[in-house]
Amino acid sequence: MDPNPILTEVEKIGDSFTDYKNLNDKALGKLTERLELIEAGSNRPKGGGGETNEQREYSKLFTDWWRNPHDTHLKNRLGSAQHELAKKDVSIGVDSSGGFALPEEISRRISARVQQLNPFRDLVRTETIGSNDFKALLSMGDATTGWSTETGTRSATVAATLRERAPTFGELYALPTASQWSLDDLFFDVESWIVREVSATFAAAEATAIVSGNGTARPTGFLNTDPAATADDASPMRAAGVLEFIGITGPASPIVLNYESIVDLVASLKERYLVGSKVGFIMNRTTLAQVRKIVDSNGQPIWFPGMVGNPANLLGYPVFTSDAMPTYAVDAFAIAFGNWEEGYLLADRHGIRVLPDPYSTPGVTRFWVSRRIGGCVYNNDAIKMLRISD
Repeated sequence: MDPNPILTEVEKIGDSFTDYKNLNDKALGKLTERLELIEAGSNRPKGGGGETNEQREYSKLFTDWWRNPHDTHLKNRLGSAQHELAKKDVSIGVDSSGGFALPEEISRRISARVQQLNPFRDLVRTETIGSNDFKALLSMGDATTGWSTETGTRSATVAATLRERAPTFGELYALPTASQWSLDDLFFDVESWIVREVSATFAAAEATAIVSGNGTARPTGFLNTDPAATADDASPMRAAGVLEFIGITGPASPIVLNYESIVDLVASLKERYLVGSKVGFIMNRTTLAQVRKIVDSNGQPIWFPGMVGNPANLLGYPVFTSDAMPTYAVDAFAIAFGNWEEGYLLADRHGIRVLPDPYSTPGVTRFWVSRRIGGCVYNNDAIKMLRISD
């Protein structure tokens, strides 16, 4: 006798549900296993830029101490945490002058904001160093080469001359000030406030030092010594920190910034320095206003506004602005053009430090935030200046 067809269909459906449930349970088990692995991983120290448990604890203590710098017990706990962290992470260090290293996340936010506000930060060569006696060696490019057949003799060649470049250093500091009422307010974001105040001050001071710093307790700027008309291959060579300048092409009076002068400025840079993403113009906004008025022989502007996320363009090279550059005027070195990564060296002593002062003014806390920075011209052939004069 044939089985009941309805019962047979019900059994098939039941088997299908069983198979579906087994598959679902298996998938759920795998998902649960992955979630457990993720949760376990979150409790382990993270690599690749993430904070470890020790760093998170240090950050928490640091913020608490920032809000209540009078608390000696909290300060002692922070000191112990920094000491333990310094043993595992050489980048934090311990400063004998007092104060504490900013937590890595806050320090990183300040550095990122400074880079946004100071165009030189994103262009020049930067080195993170451990002491102020850092020196760099520059090849003068005068090494010789030769040609030979497969079995021919090979004469000795002349090795390149090396020039030592040593940045001058100083301690850059900012003194943001907050009332104790602000620090006591839980809704006051003390971290964002410090980042905002310090980064704006640091960016302006850094840019000024890179351009015109005198080398005394600060970087030596590329305009600390007036540029000279001496060409790159002249003998004797320019001093290591002296750039070459190009004068305005055209009538001496009135002096007008023109298309030909910009072309001559670009052409003065050797071909090997025109390669790379760090090649471009830097000027202040007053000079840029003059450049925007220049037209070529066909009456077309030579300056092109930048698209979203990209800088303006001049003769195919990006244009950056900085208020630290000289203002457009007769005899001013108003426009710089070059390969900035090759031309200027900026050295950072790792870490930003802070020392609060809640005692000088009752009810007010000043935060002494500092970092050590050095700088100098690295390769004086890689940057050219345009002087607004013949």
